[in-house]
Amino acid sequence: MMKARRTVLWGAAAVAAVATATAVPAPAMAGEARPAVSHTTALEKCQGVTVDRTAPVIARASVLIKASVREIWDLHTDIDAWDTWIPEITPAQKKTPGPLRPGSVFDWSPQGMQVTSTVTTIQRNRCTAWAAPVNGIDGVHLFTFKKVRGGVLATTEESWAGAPVEADVPGNQAALETGLVDWVNRLKTTAEADSDCAGHKGRYR
Repeated sequence: MMKARRTVLWGAAAVAAVATATAVPAPAMAGEARPAVSHTTALEKCQGVTVDRTAPVIARASVLIKASVREIWDLHTDIDAWDTWIPEITPAQKKTPGPLRPGSVFDWSPQGMQVTSTVTTIQRNRCTAWAAPVNGIDGVHLFTFKKVRGGVLATTEESWAGAPVEADVPGNQAALETGLVDWVNRLKTTAEADSDCAGHKGRYR
């Protein structure tokens, strides 16, 4: 399995206002993800759950992945193996036995912080949402996976609210967006490499 080498930027300071974000349509293309969120952006849903629409900070990144949704889903939900493809947010460990489901709890360490997240909703091969409160920040993180022409469109959105966010909103939008973009681009790189190794090259072209 390939290990990407970009640096992920996370932390309590890695937030910014929706008002300063660039309004770019979610990319349905084979290239790397770019941030795309604005006040007029329609938010993704998972079983009716969205990120916090009232939060001062909301970020999004989408990318087209040329791999099967099953391969992508397995990478995304195998939390104990996150360190093999995105080590900056690990160690990560699922604390609840069994398959990932509503109520599942996992620990992870973005930028050295100790975070305990709880899955709020999940739909196999389609979406996940979890709550990730840390250091006075209330975070909601959503992933969706949609089969489209050429592969699977993977989208992640995250909202942050709380006093630490409001204390320094404008200067940190780019940092949060960079973290989300890096995450989905690594997911793309790893899933496509695994798909090629399995002999599926060209299947989604």
